[in-house]
Amino acid sequence: MATPQTGAGDPQRSLELLWREFGPQHSKPGPKPKLTVERIVEAAIAVADREGSCFGMRSVSAELGVGAMTIYRYVPGKRELIDLMVDRLSRIGSGAPDLGTLDWRDGLELVAEGTWEVYRDHPWLLEINQKRPVLGPDSLAGYDFVLAAFAAHDLPDKEINLATTAVMNIVTGTARQYLIRDSAEERPETAEEDWWRAQAPYLEHAVASGRYRHLGRFSDPEAWDLTGHDAMRYALDRFLDGLAPRMEASRRKPA
Repeated sequence: MATPQTGAGDPQRSLELLWREFGPQHSKPGPKPKLTVERIVEAAIAVADREGSCFGMRSVSAELGVGAMTIYRYVPGKRELIDLMVDRLSRIGSGAPDLGTLDWRDGLELVAEGTWEVYRDHPWLLEINQKRPVLGPDSLAGYDFVLAAFAAHDLPDKEINLATTAVMNIVTGTARQYLIRDSAEERPETAEEDWWRAQAPYLEHAVASGRYRHLGRFSDPEAWDLTGHDAMRYALDRFLDGLAPRMEASRRKPA
């Protein structure tokens, strides 16, 4: 099955739905609608959390307890719904701090950890091709939130975007390696633990042969006990270490 992506549907309809609260509000006589776009998006996220990004619209209808065709009165189809779901998961929680009040490093670490949690809770998001984003209010608010980490520094706009993109690439790339779920169509026949157990004698024999001399020098058995979060934090910390001189040099002096 093809990988879903943002921006694959009708961009005008996606944008109208994403920015629906900013347009004219028309009240219609008669009973209130059974559903709202917000409820449909929340239901679709719940379904994707269980089934992955290749969920069907019928599953969303079942989640809402409505007929299969009912949700099409609110959203044109799955492609536009994906745009809404991705934007919704960019929403900043009400308790999030103003990053402008934190040190730049604390702010970027908070952003990275928050993004990791979103991927951990919604791993199907890693399956979505977001090369062509459809930017809605939550996406823009999320990016605006991140930019506050640079508020006390004089950096060119492009460099701020590059630094932000680098942090997001570290988190997303590591999450894609460690958190993405197995494909439903090509699910492995054995559990991951069993898979590594099967490889163990081959790997031990290979290292003992002396052919892989650098691997043979590894003496700490815990060197291989890596979690995805460990890998993400190592890459993030080293990047921020490298960024630190530039950030300190660009810090605005108090008036």
